[in-house]
Amino acid sequence: MDRADRTVRDDLAQAPDLFRGAAVSTDWPAHLRAARAKLDNARSEDRELQYLDRENRAESQARAEWLLNGERTLRESAVRDSDAVVASAGKWINFRKNVPGLLDDMKREYDAIRAVDLTSTAKAVDKAEQDWPAKKTALDSRLTTLQATPAEATKKWTDTEALRKTAAAGKATGPQLATLIQTDDFLTQTATDLPKEADELRGQAGQLYNAWDKVLADLDVSHSGGQTVYREKLKTVTTHYTDVADKKADVSSDEKWVDVPQPQYAAVENDLGMTIAHKDAGQFDSEATNVPQPPGFAYMAPPSQGSNQYGYWRNDGGHSVWTWLPEYLIMRDLLWGHGGYRPVIVDEYNGYRTAQQYGRTYYGQTTPAAPPKYGSHGTFTAEHYSSSRYISSGGFKSSRFANHPSATPGIGRGFGHSEPEVGSSPGGRRFGSPGGSGFGRRFGASPSPGRRFGGGGFGGGRGFGRRR
Repeated sequence: MDRADRTVRDDLAQAPDLFRGAAVSTDWPAHLRAARAKLDNARSEDRELQYLDRENRAESQARAEWLLNGERTLRESAVRDSDAVVASAGKWINFRKNVPGLLDDMKREYDAIRAVDLTSTAKAVDKAEQDWPAKKTALDSRLTTLQATPAEATKKWTDTEALRKTAAAGKATGPQLATLIQTDDFLTQTATDLPKEADELRGQAGQLYNAWDKVLADLDVSHSGGQTVYREKLKTVTTHYTDVADKKADVSSDEKWVDVPQPQYAAVENDLGMTIAHKDAGQFDSEATNVPQPPGFAYMAPPSQGSNQYGYWRNDGGHSVWTWLPEYLIMRDLLWGHGGYRPVIVDEYNGYRTAQQYGRTYYGQTTPAAPPKYGSHGTFTAEHYSSSRYISSGGFKSSRFANHPSATPGIGRGFGHSEPEVGSSPGGRRFGSPGGSGFGRRFGASPSPGRRFGGGGFGGGRGFGRRR
């Protein structure tokens, strides 16, 4: 910090006419004082740390860790701030020493800005606005700002034409050089940012055409070399719309293991088999929801609406059951995975919506005593994810519902005898009768992926949900 102070003082004293009247002559010392204050605070926290270390009390550990992190953050911030001031001061001095070279740099930066073609970005935005009108305001705002940037650069370039000629002749005063330096800063930053922002806007428009879900397919903890490694196996199911008006889309799936920090692992440890992140088509990735939920539920229409582009509620034997349209069967089965899809009744969906309204995760429990259906300790998960590392390593055994009849292998193939509580009404009414009647018999087991995806299996949906 002392070296930064000396460097800036020397630079200001070296060319007083250059900095006379320029805001940086007061801004830089102020920034350095603020950086020094951060260091003083860090030293104060260091003294408290030393005191806690001498006391060596177990209850002080949390406070010590907090102080240590705070001290590190303050020191790093102070160094970054002082380095930025020193670099800025050095640039002013170098500009005066090498005016011709820096004027050439300004010309190259201005030419680079003018060379950026925003046509493809504008076309992508225009198409996205037609397909997704609700996003027109947000896209227009970014595009307008982007398109105005080259014009702003041109104005700054034109306004400094006389100053550039004066500087090239070696006759520029300090305030004039200050203006050129500020203009150069703008052109440098804009030449770097403009193409990146154009790419980002095209990408943002493209996000609207994808619906995606990240399904937690497995969890694993391993120990190697004295270290504990936490991993998640994520299956990302993407529905990409190729024709929004005709609702044509391609469905793809990608599955991979990723190492994660322990807190992230702990945050989803109860959510095996569930969608831990979901985004609808017509939304930006930043609008994705991260509240875990049973797979596929996000695509179902509210009962009051009756239907949507993915399917409809159908009355079957006096019970309302969600029915997927043929073109979305691939997406459905990729989301549910492993043991296949089981019909969802309206009571179950209503439970999900109620939990969603309160920002809670729906695990399929109808009463506190009933076993969950979904998640790491769910009866459905225990059956359909039995080959996962998490279940194989005994994860489900820690559940108080592990010995519940519905968790017994070979039982629970339908919604009849095996899972009486799941999907029941709040009053405890059960659907189906003992022995696998009711929903279990009515719908039966889902056909295998081979039969389902075979020729003619989709009926009218052939060619829609192409699997990659």
